[in-house]
Amino acid sequence: MKKTMIGLDLDRENAQISYYNERCTQPETVSLSQQEERYLIPVPADLFKLIEGNVELGQTALANFLKTCISYIKPVPQMEDVCIMVTMKQITQPWADALRLACQMLGIRPEDIFLQTHQESFCCYTLNQKRELWSHRVALFEYEDSRISSYVMKIDYSTRPALVSAEPEEVLDLGRQGNLDAQQWDKKRDGLFLNMIREVFRNDSFSAIYLIGDSFDKTWAVESLQFLCRRRHVFQGRNLYTKGACYGAMQRMGIDKKTNQLLYFSPDMVTVNLSMQMDMRGKTGSYMLISAGVNWFEAEHTCEFIADDTNEIEIFARSMEGGAPERYSIVLKGLEPRKGRTMRLWLQARFTAQNRCRVTVRDLGFGEFYPPSGKVWESTLEV
Repeated sequence: MKKTMIGLDLDRENAQISYYNERCTQPETVSLSQQEERYLIPVPADLFKLIEGNVELGQTALANFLKTCISYIKPVPQMEDVCIMVTMKQITQPWADALRLACQMLGIRPEDIFLQTHQESFCCYTLNQKRELWSHRVALFEYEDSRISSYVMKIDYSTRPALVSAEPEEVLDLGRQGNLDAQQWDKKRDGLFLNMIREVFRNDSFSAIYLIGDSFDKTWAVESLQFLCRRRHVFQGRNLYTKGACYGAMQRMGIDKKTNQLLYFSPDMVTVNLSMQMDMRGKTGSYMLISAGVNWFEAEHTCEFIADDTNEIEIFARSMEGGAPERYSIVLKGLEPRKGRTMRLWLQARFTAQNRCRVTVRDLGFGEFYPPSGKVWESTLEV
């Protein structure tokens, strides 16, 4: 296997990178120093501002930063042999576009570039651990600044495939130490966190707990950690998301097959199948544009086809739960219908939100008979 699977965790202040290749038995997180574990790679101060402001310079800055991150892998892999999964707390359209373009600028093939949120990376990591660790519910607590956020991984075995989700639960705002001395502050945090844990657990059984953030410390979380460790496996670290992203890349490339019977279900998932009716090899059938079950920021399809004696395109959306399809009509205004199968069109269907798909159509002309008109039509489907 020549491929190097990379999982990159990216946030506003730091990034972490893990990789898997034929020399590894499992994903390995890269340290910036051989003498100590230094996993955090500082992110350029203005990178997020450039990307979120759609500044063209941001793509180059992002590409340079990604190149720096990948250079910490030794030996440095050839970009054409890289498959990368980038994970972030939240993925927006500007970031989805910028990450794809930046990776391609480095020479990574479009089909080897993937994206997923921290919640999905949490599930990917957990499901690649021993089965006993996720035989019941699994909780994740993340301590950032003065807030502790919690997520619970659940598996619904009543469906085929079984649906996996990481549902946000309680959020605890600890506030500031203020006038409290160190001992009073520690006791207050411990009590608040313990109440939070009890609220998250309620009457459910949990087999594993993950604590993310350097602020978790048993010098203050005395009673809360004692409660967590009762008949449960508790782990603390920082590289869960980057390793989860690496496992996600391995799954996309068919290397990790442990989760093939499981489908991650998230608020970002496209829940409809988009298709068109086409004549293919002499038979009329359904041509799939986008299949349900993928995240919206990865839902994209491009194709070319011949339209016969019409200037209208029909797209059908059918829910993954079944039922009658919904029909959408796109009229190519200003384009006269042409007979004799002489209208060649380019179409791109691309989701810009979980329930919103932008369809772009371009007239390609037809050889010497009909030169391209240069006309482009765009339509947004609310599905």
